[in-house]
Amino acid sequence: MKENKIAQEISINIEKNPATLDGRKSTLLRDFNLIRTFNEGLYRINKDGVTTKAIAESCSLLPDKKTYIIKLKQTLWSDGTPLTAYDFVYAWKSALAKDFPAPSVSLLFPLKNAKAIKEGRVPSSMLGVHTQGAYTLVIELENETPYFKELLSLPIYFPIGETIDSNNPEWRSDNSEYICNGPFKISSKKLNNEIIAIKNLRYWDKDSVKLDKINMIIVDQDTAFNLYQNKELHLIGAPFSHIPPDALKTLSKEKSLKKNPMLRTHMIRVNTSKGLLGNKDFRKSLALSINRKDIVDHVLSSAAEIATGIVPISMGLQKAPYFLDADTESAKLHLNKACADQKMDKEKLPTFTFTYCGSGNNHKIAAALQDGWRKTLGLEVLLEPLEQKVYLDRISKGEYELASGAWAADFKDSINFLEVFKTRKSASNHTNWESPDYIQAIESTYACSNKKERKEALMEAESILIDEMPAIPVYHYSMLHLQNPQLKGVVQSETGVLELKWAYLTEEE
Repeated sequence: MKENKIAQEISINIEKNPATLDGRKSTLLRDFNLIRTFNEGLYRINKDGVTTKAIAESCSLLPDKKTYIIKLKQTLWSDGTPLTAYDFVYAWKSALAKDFPAPSVSLLFPLKNAKAIKEGRVPSSMLGVHTQGAYTLVIELENETPYFKELLSLPIYFPIGETIDSNNPEWRSDNSEYICNGPFKISSKKLNNEIIAIKNLRYWDKDSVKLDKINMIIVDQDTAFNLYQNKELHLIGAPFSHIPPDALKTLSKEKSLKKNPMLRTHMIRVNTSKGLLGNKDFRKSLALSINRKDIVDHVLSSAAEIATGIVPISMGLQKAPYFLDADTESAKLHLNKACADQKMDKEKLPTFTFTYCGSGNNHKIAAALQDGWRKTLGLEVLLEPLEQKVYLDRISKGEYELASGAWAADFKDSINFLEVFKTRKSASNHTNWESPDYIQAIESTYACSNKKERKEALMEAESILIDEMPAIPVYHYSMLHLQNPQLKGVVQSETGVLELKWAYLTEEE
């Protein structure tokens, strides 16, 4: 076999400086992937997209199906400090502290007493996690959780060194050494310019890592596209950045675009506390009037598929579409019913504002929605594009009427999409909608060990959600990226993970 002598150094575009590299605090897919590049937990997604043991050496599930005994490999942090079971306990307890800002903290709630601890009802000492020596974790769950090993591969379950965290609380900031335990570590960084990552020689599986260096260049999508065409970047696009929308149609024809289905749904959040938006029939009129196929074909260049449910079709809940796309006649009937219920003149509908992040294709999508609602329903909608940080802040505070939104699966189970809307106080709901029937359907899945019965409960939950329409599905994403033919071994999963652990360069295209 010919020896591969090419330098194992690649350059990629990450588009923006990470908001955080703390797995407890992250919310963005780009940041999650960067965190995974530098860290790992007890489990990791392998080359085949299967969750497999990483720091975990062995895992035993007791007969109660709620207690796990996990023995750890003896591994090191990048500064040479031993990584132990205590680091996992510290990380989880710190995220569950009542005042700690952990947006994805509900992912820890399968742990016994975790939710009660976060709400301040019981002390952290009651968390269902303890150690048996430095390298054994005993984990107790509230209920049987069939997807728990997948949860253990998520950044919020990653370890945090208590000594590191206590001695230097700013260790994950731009001005401090970033201590990590994954395939790569940060060599240097320049704010809004670049992050240089190098192979972590203290990583337990370093022999599987072929790349010696990753130059993460922070430039806008148009600049990145030009650099890629000039062969100065090896990889651009999801999940670290975007490809210019205007280039998608040409790239699709050339078949150079890599397209992978993703468990992510683009939707419209409806603030149900705002006047007519509180009416179910009015929300359904908005949903049924949308021409999703037109948006997918002409705005997204067919790089997505229409959504008639919140849960992606590949997850198997939908036996048939919940509704027809662009069903304008039904939309008008629901509008008439809403106006009759509210004793409102259909010719004097209020004007609403549609809020969205003003980047990428978002303006074109918003304009298509605006035009469709005007033509079908006679509804005037003002468009409000915002910078991402402002947009996220407004949505989190419920300061909007209609808003663009998306939800990506953290793990491959339908509950991850549906639990978002369980109560109006759910961390990522933001619609002010709540339904006792929906809560009951969701909670019935928690103690359900029968797979068929659990699936039926999940189907019931989604049917309630679609009937009420606090969130209107528009399309399911595909992950799009461009990759230099010499770059091999890049692994991408449906959950949006792009894995560079096994990547390498070859002289042959």
